[in-house]
Amino acid sequence: MAETELDTIRASYGALNEGDVQGALDALHRDAVWRESPELPGGDEFEGRAAIEEFLESYLEQWEVFHQQVESTLHSGERVLVNIRLTAVGRESGAEVSARYAHLWTMREGRGARVDAFYDPEKALREFET
Repeated sequence: MAETELDTIRASYGALNEGDVQGALDALHRDAVWRESPELPGGDEFEGRAAIEEFLESYLEQWEVFHQQVESTLHSGERVLVNIRLTAVGRESGAEVSARYAHLWTMREGRGARVDAFYDPEKALREFET
């Protein structure tokens, strides 16, 4: 995997931290699929950039403060496991959130063709290793 692909993935998280959904979408293939963790509210599958854009905009609206820190990445072939630490503050509730989770990216032509979100990073690692 080219370092530029890893940079593309990292940049997408930076864009979301700034509220730049379009910048985050730049990392995704035009017909990408995003599978949100079923353990989380709104966990579903979103097909294509338009559906992913709607999901991400709706998700970000929930937060007054939202910051994802990429803690580590593993890559093998076309797959990249991204371990993330989230710190956020709910817009309505003011609740502070600190969580760790993972995204498993499958790359195609230098962009994410599929992103599987895992609430449990260990489960993501097991999936990555299969």
